[in-house]
Amino acid sequence: MQVIAAYALFLFFVVVLIFFSIAFIVRRRKRAKAIKEKSALTGIEAGIKERLNAVCPDLEWRWECRPAGFAINGGIARIEVIYPDGTKAYMDVCVHVSGYLALHMANVVKLAKPKLPLQPTDTADSANDTVEVRVEANTSERSDKESVLKWYNIVLFGALTELIGNLHAKGEMCLNICQDGKAYVERRGRDVVVHSFGEMLNIGLWGHIVEKLGDDDLFAEIREGNRLFISWA
Repeated sequence: MQVIAAYALFLFFVVVLIFFSIAFIVRRRKRAKAIKEKSALTGIEAGIKERLNAVCPDLEWRWECRPAGFAINGGIARIEVIYPDGTKAYMDVCVHVSGYLALHMANVVKLAKPKLPLQPTDTADSANDTVEVRVEANTSERSDKESVLKWYNIVLFGALTELIGNLHAKGEMCLNICQDGKAYVERRGRDVVVHSFGEMLNIGLWGHIVEKLGDDDLFAEIREGNRLFISWA
């Protein structure tokens, strides 16, 4: 019995030792990863500052948002840039795991709740009179959206899905589609055409395309009024 008890005690200490050893290794790896990520982020911030200073030495900036593991795994983050006159703008920070870093102006503004136009009734004659809100359904817009959805499902979606799969396998994270239907990616400061979708819809309808791409878990927005930016990072 004493031998069995001694053996059981020995096994207990072995298990405890293994447990603490694993816990120590996990903590050390987490700490090493955090140090590595902090160092990588510092390098990215230095690269952003260098590029901004090359344009305007007095530019200030701050992180608007960035995905988890961005500094190590790469991806697309966003910064807010403040010009000397107080003007604010947004830029997308594209980082590749190879160390490539690029800044792209983002033609976006923060979402705000729209205000519906108010039309006073014929009997209203003062600021305190009752005001009624008239909202009419835009049948033309509804018809346009249906046409866009048909075009999206028939022409764009299948080819775009295949293209994204091929680009993702090569480490790409985003692409642009111009009004002429040509899709391109940026490689080493050059625009490289990777596909042609043929003639695109009128730019006035691209908002519906952006909405549909968002439904399919893709980030999309219209930039510079003439190109469609799509990201899957």
